[in-house]
Amino acid sequence: MRRSLGSCFIAVLLLSGCLTVSDAPEGAEFRLATTTSMRDSGLLDILVEEFESLHGIDVEYVAVGTGAALHLGANGDVDALIVHAPAQEETFVAQGHGVNRTQIAWNAFVLLSPIELPNSLIDAFSLIAEEEHCFVSRGDNSGTHMKEQAVWEHLANTTSIELVHDINGLHPEGDWYYSIGQGMGATINMADEKGCITLTDRGTALQFQPKIDLNRYEFNDTLVHNPYSYLPVNGGNEEASALFLHYLLHEGRQTIANYTINGAPAFYI
Repeated sequence: MRRSLGSCFIAVLLLSGCLTVSDAPEGAEFRLATTTSMRDSGLLDILVEEFESLHGIDVEYVAVGTGAALHLGANGDVDALIVHAPAQEETFVAQGHGVNRTQIAWNAFVLLSPIELPNSLIDAFSLIAEEEHCFVSRGDNSGTHMKEQAVWEHLANTTSIELVHDINGLHPEGDWYYSIGQGMGATINMADEKGCITLTDRGTALQFQPKIDLNRYEFNDTLVHNPYSYLPVNGGNEEASALFLHYLLHEGRQTIANYTINGAPAFYI
């Protein structure tokens, strides 16, 4: 039976310890930290349930931003991660926290917007800054937030757009920019309520679109590529972690490829 590790997220916010091998609940087999986008897209529960059914191993998971997931992994609070911030993942492995990283799926970042946007992601962000159209950022050091900051940084280096760097990361200054420090679902809901623009992944966008008034804008820019990787945590449950990776690359691979939302593919392999 799947258990949530929601208390670990609170611990991450407090920068304190969380579930460890020694105090794991009786019967706990495998602990996974994954992105909120993987959960909010609806795919995570399907993968976990299929794995548990095939292998009889209980999976405990917590869905947080990539930064928080990497923190849990570095503390040894989970056995493996599914995250989507390649540069940070490479650092995680180089520092000895992860055994290796394996790409298991990918999709793309998209913008949800109440106004018409240009065909280029860079042009769209330029328009947002120039018109100071309200924008809702996750502001949580997640993979999506890191991607957003990379776009702002690119604009700062190629245009006259000025940025500030504070506890919310790198971003334009102004009361039109909201940094809320929450997951993807909460960010989309706030953008919808306020008539703002937000950056999200394709899978979560597809899941939310029937319930919101924002239009989805997709781009061909290389910046929007969004790979998801699996990282076993060094010192974690090696056997269960390896088995879950084997599942993701075999039975789960087809599940990922076949997963659609309202008839549209959410992830690619």
